[in-house]
Amino acid sequence: MPLGDIFRRRQQDTELCPACGAILPPAANYCPSCGIRVDEPEAQPLHIVDRATGLFNERFIRPVLEDELHRAHRYGRPLGIVLIEPAPNGPGGAPEADEETLKTMAAAIAGTLRDVDTPGVLTHRPPSLLAVLPDTDIAGTAHAANRVLDAVNSALAGAGRRAVLGIVCVHHGQRLRASAVIEAAERSLRSGRPELLGR
Repeated sequence: MPLGDIFRRRQQDTELCPACGAILPPAANYCPSCGIRVDEPEAQPLHIVDRATGLFNERFIRPVLEDELHRAHRYGRPLGIVLIEPAPNGPGGAPEADEETLKTMAAAIAGTLRDVDTPGVLTHRPPSLLAVLPDTDIAGTAHAANRVLDAVNSALAGAGRRAVLGIVCVHHGQRLRASAVIEAAERSLRSGRPELLGR
């Protein structure tokens, strides 16, 4: 047996973290990977960054979107949302993305957005990347979306891929939930037309 196989092989009595599945050191009380207590059966990992893309994960980005929606309503400010995902392969095909494509897209998005914007990952199938743009009206959201789409398509050109996106602008006149805004962004992505909510 090669020496490398001996080191890669996990011992039978190794304990795994109940939340993230990482191997726990002997007699550990907390997982070194996600930070939860080992003896809590319903524990959730504490990490807020998606490991594949380096952007905020869904567990973090949804509350951020909820907070920004409340802030927009309270202070009478617009809010822009951009949802982007890989384009389907061929007509009628389902959009698919491997980890490398998502990393490339995430790097292009993070390098294009303002400091006040929050990018994140929605982990449904296919994975989508979401950007929350505070204090941004429909014209500003469209401008940001064009910059993001150009950057992502330039980054994906070497792999022969491209991306599609959906745009939502939330007017402050009505309180909305994050799930309704994400659904509107998905509709916009499928139809190619921006969605205006809250008027």
